[in-house]
Amino acid sequence: MPETQEDIDALLAEVNSLADQAVADILGDQPADGSDPLAGMAPAPSAASPPGPRRADIPQNGASAGTSHSPNVSRVLKLHVPVIVQLAERSMPLSEIVSLTTGAIIEFEKPADTELDLMINNKCIGRGQAVKVGENFGLRVTLIGSVKSRIMAIAKR
Repeated sequence: MPETQEDIDALLAEVNSLADQAVADILGDQPADGSDPLAGMAPAPSAASPPGPRRADIPQNGASAGTSHSPNVSRVLKLHVPVIVQLAERSMPLSEIVSLTTGAIIEFEKPADTELDLMINNKCIGRGQAVKVGENFGLRVTLIGSVKSRIMAIAKR
């Protein structure tokens, strides 16, 4: 466990270096074009998917069957990153935020039936519909960006 801020900074620098190397290894010599991560978005397959929500099944080692990665890429693929599902966004004056109380309702200018944004590193990589999974919420992915666009969204700071 890191004990000082210098240890934490050194670990973050190493993770950033590994992430940059992983992106380079995965993308090869393709330049980072800075394009929108959703530009390559395609509908998620639905014909082969069973009805109802299901968990995403991802191999524990982070690699798909038959894929070999360099040790650095394998290390990066094992990292856990926050996955955010964004309902909506709005700007409010600080005075309204300070005066919020229990039971207050904040209205968003987004229809209730609109798809939610799936975000990694505060960048949208896909969209989906809210579903109930037992007693929990889930997201049925309906659109997802290309692998390249997802990697680029994660890699950009």
